[in-house]
Amino acid sequence: MRYAFLTALVPEQMDERVRALSKNNMQDAANALQWNIWRGLYKNLGQEIRIFNILPIGSFPQYYKKAFVKQSRFATEASDKNINIGFCNVKLIRKFRQPKKIFSCLSKWCAEDDEEKTLFVYTASAVFLNALEKLKRDHPELRVITVVADLPDMSSLASNQSAVKRLFQKYLSDSAYSKLSVVDGFVLLTKQMADYMKLTVPYCVMEGIASCPPTVKPADTSEIKTVLYTGTLHRRFGIIGLLEAFKLTKSEKYRLVICGIGDSEEDVRRASEQDKRIIFKGQLTRDDALELQRQATVLVNPRQNNEEFTKYSFPSKTMEYLASGVPLVAYKLDGIPDDYDEYINYVPDNLPAALAEKLTEILEMPEEERRVMGEKGRAFVLENKNADVQTRRILEFIKENF
Repeated sequence: MRYAFLTALVPEQMDERVRALSKNNMQDAANALQWNIWRGLYKNLGQEIRIFNILPIGSFPQYYKKAFVKQSRFATEASDKNINIGFCNVKLIRKFRQPKKIFSCLSKWCAEDDEEKTLFVYTASAVFLNALEKLKRDHPELRVITVVADLPDMSSLASNQSAVKRLFQKYLSDSAYSKLSVVDGFVLLTKQMADYMKLTVPYCVMEGIASCPPTVKPADTSEIKTVLYTGTLHRRFGIIGLLEAFKLTKSEKYRLVICGIGDSEEDVRRASEQDKRIIFKGQLTRDDALELQRQATVLVNPRQNNEEFTKYSFPSKTMEYLASGVPLVAYKLDGIPDDYDEYINYVPDNLPAALAEKLTEILEMPEEERRVMGEKGRAFVLENKNADVQTRRILEFIKENF
């Protein structure tokens, strides 16, 4: 059996250049998840897994400074034949050209020999599925296993999209759903995804993958106590509720640090001007965000369980936050399995006062009690949700069903 992985990640040797050319649209959480999946699969399989990659960049000229991405090879410990697929990056044109480029590269891989092949795919995007539809016609024996991190019609939840962009996104999601039949098996982040997608083929559930931060949380000796949010700043993700809740806290020793980009950026900026305890840092690199998480007193995810999309997503920051060793305050979302309940400090209702009270409760705990709480959450995800464990579940799922 031979393996390959169709991805939308940033090769490590290209990271600095891609960041320099991008305009505040790096998808660090998705990038980290794909690398974790790849590393876990490689460790469990112990053989070559080639990567065929489309850079996850915005279109030229609005979000990326280059109109063309040149095709190139890059090496990992699992293969020196990985391909960063070239494409025209001009807005709109790229969505119609990328599938042809992907098809061409994968066709050559499929035709290299007569061995059975499994292609892992991240995620169920219209671009990838359009390429796979044609590929499967030519190579029906190819096994395709797709990791669905976001449902096609719920991958962009900004509230400030133009009507034209919403129509184009609907076109892409409709196209993706119409081609799901080319996939032989799915890896879903929540069990509710299966019903929504009306799946008739085998699937397994894997919420995500926890990776170990390079260092553990230092002792908290400062009088200043910090609540931290790192992630997308969309209104639908509860950012406004977080600002309202923090304003209800009165201690001058509290700080709310917010990092990220999204449709609520201006609201966060205004709040930071009105309340000097609120600090807005904009979008940071993943390494900088992880360091801030490690140093925080409390981490918060203000996304409430009040919209349908919460059934179909498992916030990557849940894993990330727990792995930091810092207590997590969040809401119980439908997409969070019950085995996490012991390690998350849930907010009892959606009123800002309830969030303010829960944050204050954790902030005012003795430092040792917070440390123990954080370490329990860290141990849980690093032992039970690491790359080796989660990808082993994927491989066992394949063995049982194909």
